[in-house]
Amino acid sequence: MRPAVLALAFAGAFAASSASAAVETTASCRRASGDVAAACLADWTRLLEGCLLSQDPTCEAALRAPGGPLAARAAAAGDAARPFCSPPSLDALAYTSNDDLALRVREACADFGNDLVDVAFSADVATLPRPLLRCQRIVARQLRRLRARIVDALGPDCFAADARGGGTCDEAARDRQVARARAFARQHIRRVCRDDLAALALAAGDAAARLETVLDRTVARTRHFAQLVYPPRNLGPSSLPGPFPVGVRTFAFADASRANTAGTGPRPVTVELWYPSTPAAIAGVPRDVAVVLGVPVAETTAYRNVALAPGTFPLVVFSHGDDGIRIQSVFFAQHLASHGYLVASMDHHGNTFVDTLSGVVDPNVAANRPLDVSFVIDEVLGPSSVAGAFLAGRVDADRIGASGHSFGGYTVFALAGGAGVAGTFTDPRVKAILPQAPANLQAPAFYAGIHVPTLIVGGSLDETTPFASAQEVPFVELPSGAAVVGLARLTDAGHFTFSDFCEVPRALLGFLGGFDEACEPRHLAWRYAHDVVNYLALNFFDAVLKDDPAARARLDPAVVNRIDDLVYVEK
Repeated sequence: MRPAVLALAFAGAFAASSASAAVETTASCRRASGDVAAACLADWTRLLEGCLLSQDPTCEAALRAPGGPLAARAAAAGDAARPFCSPPSLDALAYTSNDDLALRVREACADFGNDLVDVAFSADVATLPRPLLRCQRIVARQLRRLRARIVDALGPDCFAADARGGGTCDEAARDRQVARARAFARQHIRRVCRDDLAALALAAGDAAARLETVLDRTVARTRHFAQLVYPPRNLGPSSLPGPFPVGVRTFAFADASRANTAGTGPRPVTVELWYPSTPAAIAGVPRDVAVVLGVPVAETTAYRNVALAPGTFPLVVFSHGDDGIRIQSVFFAQHLASHGYLVASMDHHGNTFVDTLSGVVDPNVAANRPLDVSFVIDEVLGPSSVAGAFLAGRVDADRIGASGHSFGGYTVFALAGGAGVAGTFTDPRVKAILPQAPANLQAPAFYAGIHVPTLIVGGSLDETTPFASAQEVPFVELPSGAAVVGLARLTDAGHFTFSDFCEVPRALLGFLGGFDEACEPRHLAWRYAHDVVNYLALNFFDAVLKDDPAARARLDPAVVNRIDDLVYVEK
């Protein structure tokens, strides 16, 4: 166990030195905390690899024991990362606190450490004969070297460099460096392993295909690790929080024209409203904490029940996914609100996970969802409602957009189209829609009747609403002619990447599900993905609701396709 002792000693020394050199800049915070996570990943994989190559089954069990060397190494890394970052730096990198930073470093070290070792090793390593064990040793060594080169190329040499100098990263040179490191690993593995490579059975296919699959996975997942622990935040001001601090309020509406699922009263429609506030209004107010079923889930960057900023603002309504909840995409709502939007997100009665747990199920949910959205617009615009009174004179009724995730994507399509599977719900007040990983429940001809600006976003690893059938098919059917008709695909994003699922504590997420559709190492780092979604959303709504030519220029496919891990087309 000598390597574990050395690793823990290193972590303790790192923590001690960091405590004496607290740094206040975002660049230093990113670099230092990322380096701590990268060192932890290197130690984690090295310890596991040593055990596996020893072919001693008791070794790995000892490493993984509760409170054992691996757990201690990750905990030490989380503690070591804390002193490097001040509150402004944490905010700039989308960490909510030092506790959040420490948690994400620990999770990244463990999640990616386990996954990358699984990618590199045969499932039968304990029984490999000597010639195959020699090949396995070479594979492990070369992939370890490849991972280190990728982390350096993306993290310290690129994302951290961008923060220091504003665009000092040469992406082409970075990608060439990664390609050279990959080619080097391929060459050395082939030269040493030869015919033994096929017998390792690291992946499906013949020997050459297996090696390419392993290299692909190693490169992609190491990229995701670097994006997670060295947050790039390099897409410009439209992807970052805007000038307004964000307020949040909850409104409990009831639609008397429709009954609740039990038929005992009006249909409830609870709404979370995010809105622009002012520095004076939030002074001394603690940040809001999202609460689900009475359990505090995560701190947000909004402030509850503070004053609304002066002015008139566009409105975006948001519809959650099937069995979702109105606060499932706080990242999206807060971003728009910080840039001068009102964002109203509602619970769809009988279709939230809280309702499902209580046995409350809406049999007419496909019809009630778009009706809920139109009802919320009525309430927000109506001066007689509580929300209407709060927003009196503040909503630009001619600039209303809608967005939704999954079943919520179906919902906003329904608001913009004509007759569909559950009826006709066209709401001419909705001037633009942004479906996120939408469910495709309509016949193809339905989409031909949508004439408002539309931007569909989805992920290449979405297994719930697959990109080809659920996003590409509607896009193909949409007519051209609107100010924007676009389709964006985030490479390696899963279905719940377009939500805050990965921000939820693991114990609660295990109960809700969704981890394997957003938060695994195979997925694009979710906070980086949120920056991409926010970039697209703000520029889309600014372009089509505010007639902003600069925002439209930032949506030019030639510009958007320079963003890592994004493919964008327009009609």
